[in-house]
Amino acid sequence: MPTTIAVSGGFAAELRGGVSGAIVALGILLPLGLLSFAALGAEAGAVGIRAAFATAIIGGIVTTMIGGVAVPGSGPKTATTLIFASFVATLAADSRLHNAQGYDIETMLVLTSLCVCIAGVLQVAFAMLRLGSIAAFVPVPVVAGFMNGIALYTAARAVFPDASFGPLVGAPSVTAIVANVPNLPIAPGIISILRSHLPQLLTTSMVIALVGSVDALVSAIAVDLRLHTRHDSNQMLLGQGLGSIACGIVGGLPVVCSSAIQFASHRAGGRGRTSGWVAAVVLLLVLLLGRPALGLVPVAVAAGVMLVVALGLFDQWSHALWRQLRSGSRDRDTLWTLSIVVIVCIITIAFGFVAAIAIGVVLSMVMFISALNRSLLRSVITGKNRGSRRFYPPDQERALREFGARIRVIELEGALFFGTAHRLRREIDTPASGARQVIVDLRRVTTIDASGALALEHVASRIRAQGGELLLAGLTAGDHRARALRALGYFPNLAEATWFADADRALEYAEQKLLDDAGARLSHDEVPLSRSSLCDGMEAAQQALLEPRLSRVELDAGDVLFRRGEPGDRLYVLAKGSVSLLAGEGSEAAAAPRIASFAPGVVFGEAAMLCGGSRSTTCITDLPTVVYSLTRADLDVMREREPVLAGVLLMNLARGLSARLRFAAAAFDAGDR
Repeated sequence: MPTTIAVSGGFAAELRGGVSGAIVALGILLPLGLLSFAALGAEAGAVGIRAAFATAIIGGIVTTMIGGVAVPGSGPKTATTLIFASFVATLAADSRLHNAQGYDIETMLVLTSLCVCIAGVLQVAFAMLRLGSIAAFVPVPVVAGFMNGIALYTAARAVFPDASFGPLVGAPSVTAIVANVPNLPIAPGIISILRSHLPQLLTTSMVIALVGSVDALVSAIAVDLRLHTRHDSNQMLLGQGLGSIACGIVGGLPVVCSSAIQFASHRAGGRGRTSGWVAAVVLLLVLLLGRPALGLVPVAVAAGVMLVVALGLFDQWSHALWRQLRSGSRDRDTLWTLSIVVIVCIITIAFGFVAAIAIGVVLSMVMFISALNRSLLRSVITGKNRGSRRFYPPDQERALREFGARIRVIELEGALFFGTAHRLRREIDTPASGARQVIVDLRRVTTIDASGALALEHVASRIRAQGGELLLAGLTAGDHRARALRALGYFPNLAEATWFADADRALEYAEQKLLDDAGARLSHDEVPLSRSSLCDGMEAAQQALLEPRLSRVELDAGDVLFRRGEPGDRLYVLAKGSVSLLAGEGSEAAAAPRIASFAPGVVFGEAAMLCGGSRSTTCITDLPTVVYSLTRADLDVMREREPVLAGVLLMNLARGLSARLRFAAAAFDAGDR
């Protein structure tokens, strides 16, 4: 029983999706059907309506069978219908295609059907040649501008049907057109006319194939962006080409995947091919059984449906970009990107789809070239201005402040590829000069190709020649940047030692090297309390009073000293080993981000103790560790009995907290959030 319910519910959703898609398709095909043969006058509207229905039904069935998209939805589209209509207008100007009754519609249908079939054959060839992937290189601003242009054009046709688009209002309704859809025979003597119009026919077929393909591919990208789906470009082109061939055989229009129909079907529950079959059946029933009712639908109503469809076609990404601009974000990239959207939109309306795509790609190339000329360096800082999250005792802190300029952190952004590789070496040379440890942070680098990897290796060689060492930050085992560097064969022997997950870990490594060079290496032996920051400046007698109040605790590596949420009732002095404060709690604490680490001689845990709050982090030992603890109760007793000693101790705690506040401010300024 549960399985039956699930299947029934799924079919019901597909049924709703198909019906919804058919309703939207009906609102599109009626005005486009009239537009397709508008050059022949209102008396040819029946042919256009039949052609549009044939496109939506037969083309929809074929494209649904072939697939290529997550949600089926095909029919006539504005761009290809306009090109088709222009070919009809060319034929209408030929006096040989006139007879006593008006136009020789039979002969015209043969020529237009052949045009649509050839366009379909070309699209099948595009699919076989695997040309569908070119749509992945169409820039998003061009897609957005095109979608907005088509939306505005569709809306303009709905609101101003008689304003130089071909007339949508020639009669109060489509009754006379739908009631007399004829079966038109093929006229004799067509060969001579075909020869004279062959150049225009082939040109129109090629343009329809190109525009229809790019239109469908761009629309598919827009659908994927909004619905989080994925399409198969070449499979979609194959289905569209075969669909156009089938439509051409029965006198239809070019078929194109329609984002409007797909969106409508998806909103109503359509998720698979069933919705496409349902939409085709509904349209067939409307054509066969609903002619009287359909004939009563005024053109104004069809135009209203078309207006609703147009509103749904507006690109949401560009709308969000516009809101961002209005909110005060007026950076150059946002302005330039929005300008491309507007320009492509205007050109789509004024000059057509082909010109819009061409101009949009040119503008995007200009934007791309401009980005190439921008500096790859996001920031450059030294070890004096920014330290790792490991805190050191006073002697090591002084050494790091004195020699910290020998550490340089260079953060890059953008793409490291053949277009920027030559600038990388030049831009890193100056900030890396004279440094002992050079950290190149790659976390904001979007991609690395062979040229970019080679440039990084050249930088590493130059730094080594100057007596320094290159450290790469922002690399993890599964990271695409690390995979690219390994796949390209660079840094084969250095990855384990000099690649770090983030700049913080790289800084800690550089600080350890710097302390070794300065002769201030951290001892692995237990540090006496007298050398800890808690006892800094204390006299021997004061230390003698303090030590009995401290409790010694020994821990193994990986032990938890305290957890987040526990009472902060004591502070700790690290005498041996290493501990880290982590943001997590419970079993996941070990994998949580590191807040800070402490070296022997450092005090920690004092903030929670002084304010009387609970622990905000979890403390885990990194190595076998020895700590001394001082409780809040013992500190209160000390303030009563040895106020001078308590004053010195509190001053040392204040200095430690002040140093950490300065560290937090420096990390914030460096963008290390």
